[in-house]
Amino acid sequence: MKTFQLPENPALVVASDVHVRTETDERYLLLCQLVELAAEKKTKTLVLNGDIFDFFFGWGSYFQNKYSRLLHGLDKLAASGALVWFVEGNHEFGMDSVQKKFRFDVVPSHGRVWMSPQGKKFLIAHGDLLQKDFKYELFRALIRSWLVSFVAFCVPQWLLDQFTLWFATTSRKKDKYRVLRHELIGSCAKQQLVAAGGDVIIFGHFHHPYDEDLGDGKRMLSVSSWDEPSCLVVTEDGSISRILAQ
Repeated sequence: MKTFQLPENPALVVASDVHVRTETDERYLLLCQLVELAAEKKTKTLVLNGDIFDFFFGWGSYFQNKYSRLLHGLDKLAASGALVWFVEGNHEFGMDSVQKKFRFDVVPSHGRVWMSPQGKKFLIAHGDLLQKDFKYELFRALIRSWLVSFVAFCVPQWLLDQFTLWFATTSRKKDKYRVLRHELIGSCAKQQLVAAGGDVIIFGHFHHPYDEDLGDGKRMLSVSSWDEPSCLVVTEDGSISRILAQ
């Protein structure tokens, strides 16, 4: 199995769009290894930036038990004094319930600002709300409504798991034909950065490794999907690198 090589004492490690399907998935084992390595290297801040799972429903014990190694690893890292964020992606639901049991922070999809040791402001967000899309926002509000959540809670969780994994696979096949509007993504990223008073934005969601100068001292970075496992690392001196699992 591949492994990551992290520097000592990184200020920030960000991983995104792993899309884990089972607890025996090689991506899952590698992600758990990354969390444990982050603890070993005394990482100051670790962010899992959404869509870590192909599907996760936090209300109830099924998914929490299924992915207990990762959740307890994040909890242990947070207990050691590191700042640990789990940004809720569009494949995760009910993470607020998870936060009641574990010591890491659950962050909404629109993100939160992280301050680097040099005083730079990093806006870290999943990215699904980067572009204003009325139809998507309406669909998102519907599937996250209390009614849909209640129905999902009433369905046997193993059956919900199987159905959503099938749906995610079907949806991903359609994504192969999606065309990314790079200029629009860049302009939206800059707007959000300006609104947040930030210097750098880090997002995922689009499965594309952006690294662009947006002008006016703004920079856009994204973490790609784990079709090729990688993470972004910010060191204590402020340098930023993309590390691939080898």
